[in-house]
Amino acid sequence: MRYHWVVTILAAGLAAGPVAAEPPRVVNQGTPAPDCTFHVNYDRNADLPGYRSGAGCIPFMPLNQLIPEGQGPEFYVAGFSDAAIRSRWPACKADPACRAAALAGAKPFIAYEPRLTGRMDPGTPVNPEGDLDLRAVRRPGYFAAPAYDEPVARAEGRAYTVEFTVPRDSYERLHLHKEGTIKLRGWYLEGAGVTDGAGPRRRALVIMNNGGGGELTALDDPRSVAVQSDAAGRYALNRQPDALSEQFGIRHWRGFAWALNEAGFDVLVTDRRGNGVSGGVAGFNTAEQARDMFRELDAMESGDGLRLLAPSGEVLAGKAAAGRLMAGLRAAEMPVVLAGYSRGSYAVAWAMHQNFVEDCDRDLPDGGCRPALGRPNIKGAILYGPNSGGLGTRAAGHDMVEAALREEYSTTYYVDSDVSAHIGDWPALLIAKGTWDYVEGLEGSLEAYRRAQEPKEIFVFRGPHGLATQSTENMRQVGARMAAFATAAVLGRPTVPGARAPTDLRDLVTSSPDYWERTTDPAGGSPQR
Repeated sequence: MRYHWVVTILAAGLAAGPVAAEPPRVVNQGTPAPDCTFHVNYDRNADLPGYRSGAGCIPFMPLNQLIPEGQGPEFYVAGFSDAAIRSRWPACKADPACRAAALAGAKPFIAYEPRLTGRMDPGTPVNPEGDLDLRAVRRPGYFAAPAYDEPVARAEGRAYTVEFTVPRDSYERLHLHKEGTIKLRGWYLEGAGVTDGAGPRRRALVIMNNGGGGELTALDDPRSVAVQSDAAGRYALNRQPDALSEQFGIRHWRGFAWALNEAGFDVLVTDRRGNGVSGGVAGFNTAEQARDMFRELDAMESGDGLRLLAPSGEVLAGKAAAGRLMAGLRAAEMPVVLAGYSRGSYAVAWAMHQNFVEDCDRDLPDGGCRPALGRPNIKGAILYGPNSGGLGTRAAGHDMVEAALREEYSTTYYVDSDVSAHIGDWPALLIAKGTWDYVEGLEGSLEAYRRAQEPKEIFVFRGPHGLATQSTENMRQVGARMAAFATAAVLGRPTVPGARAPTDLRDLVTSSPDYWERTTDPAGGSPQR
């Protein structure tokens, strides 16, 4: 195993003579210091700090920015609010190097993302801007084929293909000069109702938001070689089409939908604007995508701009579709948990802020804030691979990237500290992530968890941010934790059954199940597949 113990190095130094300078801190004051390092392959390809557990070393992603000397935890709040980053933008914009770096970092988040769905199947439509025949969109049953054998296929008989109508976002309107509306398309899986065994079943809904560029109905064949290593042993995502898969790892996301549906939840999941079978050009305004969730709830009640393909094959639209979903309940009556992965988790965080704190237009130059939406049926949030600690827990410079997006491109992407500081106003929270997820240091995620109120949970596993190489068992356990958390949230339980409350970062890291993502070999031998 490729790790070393700090105590061993220290002893060797003492025996050899004067001790070398103490290595730089990688955790904040008060957090247990790491006592080992471990080399992870995909997707960091790096030696990471870790904590000893039994005979092994469990690695974790450290924070990109630590609290400076003389400051406290308010560092992550005061300097990374919307007002703070905007106030720094004029000086950055006037500095050629700062401006160039910020704009270079911002431009990928206004770029068009080529669609993947349909590349391996000529029979699948790939023109999401047109009037799409809902019968042509892949449904859960498509993935019953032997090549995929996905559990979500069992939901075919209770699955609706759905289409919602929403306005274009501010970047498309103000910068691309596009008018009109776009369509969001995906699935609605009807559930049997949830129970914890202590009462009758209750219908409840989980709205899922895909990760960045995620396409709900893309092909993901387990036989595909998702990552490859170069001559130096560094692993990267395989960019060469293999005629088997369109998007590596998306089957795990569909697996989470199945876990929630099997637990009794109704599940709504659509491709976000700009991705997959949904329309639109821009796929990065996460605050606008947050509003899409509320629009979808209202449309399922009113039928406005809604089309459905029922399990029977019947197509319904407008008033004929009104009330067909959500067990006929009103948009403000159906208990709802919002769930998102990566970029989708940013949208969920914004939606929770809009509902419980304030509803602000951060993407408009004259944008203001309105009172919180205050929908009492929003019961909790599931954040998978999130930036739950806000901009301060990201790499230095991301604050100016976000300022550029808001000021120059009318786009709200990253979650600022106005959101992360108010996590305690949310009714319930689950954070799930890999211990070496790059999006934010694990210490930042733990601090966000500490700010949340019960019921809450933070669940970690040994893996990266992306889905492509995750352990199947870890993904199964994540789905089970999602279902347990969502059940507790909608039934108003005080805690989540089976959830651990970590005492510190060491306790959190070493609580991870003993399964590893497929390229990182804990025995130090040949990489696993």
